[in-house]
Amino acid sequence: MKTINNNKCITVVLLIIFSLNFTWSQTYSEDEESESTEASTTVNGQEFSQSDFSSFFNTTPNVVLETIQSNSISIQQVGSTNNVSARVASRASEININQNGLNNNVNLTYQVDAVVATLGQNGNDNTILDYVIDPNAKVSLDLQQNGNNLTFDKFGTNEITKNIKFTQTEASPTIIIRSFN
Repeated sequence: MKTINNNKCITVVLLIIFSLNFTWSQTYSEDEESESTEASTTVNGQEFSQSDFSSFFNTTPNVVLETIQSNSISIQQVGSTNNVSARVASRASEININQNGLNNNVNLTYQVDAVVATLGQNGNDNTILDYVIDPNAKVSLDLQQNGNNLTFDKFGTNEITKNIKFTQTEASPTIIIRSFN
């Protein structure tokens, strides 16, 4: 009889210990000083939070996208050996390209609903590549390259990259963006 009472006593004590353990383990609260769970991006060995990285680009929608109804392209080139290749299939487009310098290249391929692009290259040996194939997309790129040997290469579009406004300098000589849905 004493063995049964001992077993009951041990069982009750173990149940109490386990239930206290489960109760205690469920009282987690996040420490105010703990690190953020926000994703980060590493650029040249330096880590940036997603909000810091996004602040490099102005992604505010371009209001012209809602008002344009025709297709136009304007190219101004000052200097020699500047090249522009623009293949655009869209309901509406407004593309303005200004090249000041030598050996600058712009290569655009758009198959979109609407596109607004304002591109400036001030310097030598700069390259802009923008390739977007999405018949329903409305995209905007406002890019100024100030300096020499700068490369901007964007392929595709998504909610984050459909509207980009950026000034590129020799501090960021190469920018490559790959956008997938």
